[in-house]
Amino acid sequence: MSALFRLPELRGQGRSFRPDFMWVTRSSSLITPILIEIEKPTKKWFKKDGRPTERFTQAHDQLNDWRGWFAHPENQTIFRNQYLFHERYENRQLEPWFVLIFGRQSEFEHGGPHSNPDALRFKRDGMRRDREQFMTFDSLRPRFDHGSSVTVSMLAEGPRLYAFSPLFGTDANIGADAIRLGDPAEALARSVMMTPERKRYLAERWEHWRADVLESRLGNRTYGFGLGLE
Repeated sequence: MSALFRLPELRGQGRSFRPDFMWVTRSSSLITPILIEIEKPTKKWFKKDGRPTERFTQAHDQLNDWRGWFAHPENQTIFRNQYLFHERYENRQLEPWFVLIFGRQSEFEHGGPHSNPDALRFKRDGMRRDREQFMTFDSLRPRFDHGSSVTVSMLAEGPRLYAFSPLFGTDANIGADAIRLGDPAEALARSVMMTPERKRYLAERWEHWRADVLESRLGNRTYGFGLGLE
């Protein structure tokens, strides 16, 4: 659904966890949940003596917690049932990745707090485990190819809209998602960098395509999906 999950719950065997965000991608052979931990940009990676800070160690350990959660076959089944929505891709192998966003790039620049920042950058990169990625806040950039994404909360009754991207646009393909995700009113109210007129227009088109799919399921209408973004 081009959905970014906020605070997705990982509940099953062992402890339960809530990463800050999760993005689920797929390829021809894999389903790749990307679990994201975001820490304050003011936190430091290393102490003056070059040892990792406790805050970094604790944040990094959360990634290992998530890795351990996915190691349980029962938890993988729970994940598929909860987050893949029984789509045709659900039998593909799960290969989660784990992302830690922490601190600022300035800590690893000459003239910063460390006498040998290059050595600490190599040390930091060597601390990454398999399928992990480290980033600083300075690495974050807008992704305009994801302009039509939504942020979603996973509730007991299923996924619910939380907010829209400022570039969100509707088309004939969103009808089934509109049925699944429900009323967009609260999510549009939370969405930023949109005029009231744009929000009203999106609400109207959201309802139009939702109703269109419902009518087509009753056999009252057929339509094409190649109409492009509105």
